[in-house]
Amino acid sequence: MKQNKPKLAIVGYGKMGKEIELLAHEKGFAVTNIFDIDNPLSSEHEYDFDVAIEFTTPDSVLENVKTLARLKKNIVIGTTGWYDKISEVKSIVEKEGIGAIYSPNFSVGVNILFSVINEVSKIINNFEEYDILVEEIHHRHKKDYPSGTALKIAEEILRNVSRKKRITTELSPNDGDALRIASLRVGETFGIHKIILDSSFDTIEITHTAKNRKGFALGALIAAQIIHNKKGFFEFSLKNIENGIYPNSE
Repeated sequence: MKQNKPKLAIVGYGKMGKEIELLAHEKGFAVTNIFDIDNPLSSEHEYDFDVAIEFTTPDSVLENVKTLARLKKNIVIGTTGWYDKISEVKSIVEKEGIGAIYSPNFSVGVNILFSVINEVSKIINNFEEYDILVEEIHHRHKKDYPSGTALKIAEEILRNVSRKKRITTELSPNDGDALRIASLRVGETFGIHKIILDSSFDTIEITHTAKNRKGFALGALIAAQIIHNKKGFFEFSLKNIENGIYPNSE
């Protein structure tokens, strides 16, 4: 992270916001503004930052995007559970001529997992003997379920496994065309995502376990560098970085 370091604002100063602040200072970023319930973001003020990293609540995302768009500030959207409003958010970003980048999970390790699942699911498509389950476990404070990460994993599987047609969260037996996501909320678990491929003769398990929030913070800082001085609405992925999908800076 030696180049293209924007001045940052943190929108939402919970555990994730504090982790981003710590790592940002460690990596040489300037954090010039921190916004929370006691110091709310306002379009009536001028602020000295280039990119806002937003980790709040699903219900807050749309208004935060509107405010940041009016301020002509680029955005990293780390909040999950707001995707029913994705068309509206994209429209605001494009209309105001700013840049925004989002992800169900900015963890570098989870994005490696997405790439692994993409390839594995193509192989499993050829072996009907295997049923597939996605399982996710998070701390009891997480409000949305299934997690955005679990849904992203399921979407990758549906794209590549023709016998799976839909996602279900039902616990009762389902038809073979349904891909089940099982969600648990317990304790202070940072996040565990497991893909289980089960047949009558063996079981394959692919698991990502977050040990702390640092991996998420690192990905958010990488995303801030990507979106700095850019326009448009993008989804963060290591594959897009590798393939040069993101446009050059202005």
